Amino acid sequence: MTSIAKFSIIAAGLLCATAAWPADFQVKRSLELPSSTPQVWQQIGDFCDIDDWHPKVSSCALKVMDGSLVRVLTTDTGEEVTQKRIAREEGLSYTYKTVSSSLPIEKFTATLSVQPGENLLIEWIANFSSDDPDMESAVVGDIEAGLSAIEGILASR
Repeated sequence: MTSIAKFSIIAAGLLCATAAWPADFQVKRSLELPSSTPQVWQQIGDFCDIDDWHPKVSSCALKVMDGSLVRVLTTDTGEEVTQKRIAREEGLSYTYKTVSSSLPIEKFTATLSVQPGENLLIEWIANFSSDDPDMESAVVGDIEAGLSAIEGILASR
């Protein structure tokens, strides 16, 4: 076999392997409100208070895993999702990654943040990989449902 033929076989194998890798997605949604940062962060900033405001989360339990804060969420459909907080900026943001979930998603990390200004900006950014293109719309739906709930809660005050 010539070196060109060997190279072609290796290149074809790499191309097939690359095509089987999951796609990368980023979902970024924001909400602008005429509200103060402390008021909003008091409502959404605690890592396990998500069950108080997100319509798709029915309960949240905190635990410590490998020295890090972890929340175990039970969804409205009974699924369990475990998420580990990996960063926090007091009063402004927290970042987490999914440790376990039944969804076909890998490398899920997200940041929920508030940014003060003339109006308050709430931003939720998620990055993940999945072989299933429907996962992008599922994550969009979850984030938009959460932001909509925040808007409704703050509007009723």
